[in-house]
Amino acid sequence: MPQNNTIVLNSVNSSSTNVVCLLSAFKLQFDVMKYGERLRAARIHKGLTQEELVKLTGVKQGTISKIERGDQNSSGYDAILAHYLDVEAMWLTAGDDLFAPEWLPGTSKHHISESNAEYAPQLIQPSLVPVVGSAQLGDNGNWNELDYPVGHGDGYINYPTKDKNAYALRCKGDSMKPRIKDGEFVIVEPNSEYVPGDEVLLKSIDGRVMVKTYLYHRDGRVHLMSINEDHPPQSFALEEIDKIHPIAAIVKKGHWIKNLE
Repeated sequence: MPQNNTIVLNSVNSSSTNVVCLLSAFKLQFDVMKYGERLRAARIHKGLTQEELVKLTGVKQGTISKIERGDQNSSGYDAILAHYLDVEAMWLTAGDDLFAPEWLPGTSKHHISESNAEYAPQLIQPSLVPVVGSAQLGDNGNWNELDYPVGHGDGYINYPTKDKNAYALRCKGDSMKPRIKDGEFVIVEPNSEYVPGDEVLLKSIDGRVMVKTYLYHRDGRVHLMSINEDHPPQSFALEEIDKIHPIAAIVKKGHWIKNLE
């Protein structure tokens, strides 16, 4: 039987040995746990060493060590860490008890489960969306694609998406102002559907790239309205279009993560 200040999380089978994960010196009331303590608790419960977590996430071990020691109180990698540790990013980053894992004693989930209360639908967790290129937007804009493997790019945008093929483009120029400013990013979800009134990214066969408002499709032509009022509406024949993808969001420069360190 453990002492009051000790929690036996679970026993796990690793490839090398049968490890009993013992987490000590944590108070049962998790809301006083610090960021690094939450990360360490989740890692140990998952049965992972720091080295194994590094291999899964690509985050440097020095970063993980600093967080767990309490030398670093925030990071840009919470989404990927939470994903591989099977915990909610809202709990890992902010300690929100409504998103706490069920294996952690003293959480609000245990109290709520004893009542008639029900949880709201689970929020979509942030994902690391790769920046795959830059786009000079406008009626005669162009798209400079980067030669990166699928799932990688020139940094990432931390954004909640269900589309595993979502990608981001860095926008250049002022042709879309004030809706899109120079240096901002558009999050594109190619597997999502779009309806009249949605903003879409269109790339034509001749290489032009533009962000427009989708109006309708009739008689083999796609009709679009310009976001910038200085540009007239346009229409394209289907055979003139290389791709047309819905835009999920426009993201400020500050959300760009350069590297996973």
